[in-house]
Amino acid sequence: MKVDAEKLIKQLASMPKAVERNLVKSIRLNTEQAANMARRLVPTKSGELRGWIHTVYEADGLTASVEAAPPTKEAQIKANAVEFGRQKGNRGTTAAQPYIRLAQKLQGKKFGKSIKSAVNRGMKEATNG
Repeated sequence: MKVDAEKLIKQLASMPKAVERNLVKSIRLNTEQAANMARRLVPTKSGELRGWIHTVYEADGLTASVEAAPPTKEAQIKANAVEFGRQKGNRGTTAAQPYIRLAQKLQGKKFGKSIKSAVNRGMKEATNG
């Protein structure tokens, strides 16, 4: 068996880039799917909570999150009260109606498989199959 050292060095150098590119695609896809699922699961009286659900990505694209509300104090309190319920408060108690946690749980297995697949695809791309 003959090994072309220069070709092998190029393939090894390109592996991290190809893997990262595939990971970023996978993370973005799974984060958007989780956000869409949360929008379908959120209880709707006025539709306000549904409009608040959004995704946030770090600059490198390898970190992402699904946010339930904008960063204002009032919005965060309202979203937390729906997600986790309210035991004491000036409006009484309410039962929890989780939608973000449920979306995360439902998307979790798919996300793990997608990450593994993205790494494998990146490795194949870098080594030309």
